[in-house]
Amino acid sequence: MLVGAATSITESTSSFAAGAALWSAALLLTSVPREFPAWTRVVGITSAILFAVTSGRIFWGDQIFPTSRPLRFYAYPFLVLTFVGWIFKLLKENGL
Repeated sequence: MLVGAATSITESTSSFAAGAALWSAALLLTSVPREFPAWTRVVGITSAILFAVTSGRIFWGDQIFPTSRPLRFYAYPFLVLTFVGWIFKLLKENGL
């Protein structure tokens, strides 16, 4: 997903779509099991759906760039909230 730093926005779109698809799959696989609190899982699944829709639209030919709104733009806050949920769970589990 970081190849865009070395290329133009239009050239990096396909690699962004592939990276977003991988993020979506990883978030889904991590958020479905009942290891984390329900709110963390819901936020993770929401982020996974937003990344999947963005990736799918790019692969189907829509002109969506890594800086486009709304889907990709809103996926990142959900991703960060998912990370926060994971961190709190792990800290609580380790007694910190």
